[in-house]
Amino acid sequence: MDGENKFEAIKSNYKEMKVSKIIVNGKEQAGNIISAEDTKDTQQLNVTIYTQND
Repeated sequence: MDGENKFEAIKSNYKEMKVSKIIVNGKEQAGNIISAEDTKDTQQLNVTIYTQND
């Protein structure tokens, strides 16, 4: 299976969802981007993503 067909096969199993909020290391993020400040001097992130219902 070539790369494009593999991507399409994987893509068909997922759907886009709207993000309600993101929690990174116990702190709620503004927006949907994890800031570099939250990743500084750390080896591991704990991320929880809450989605909106359609």
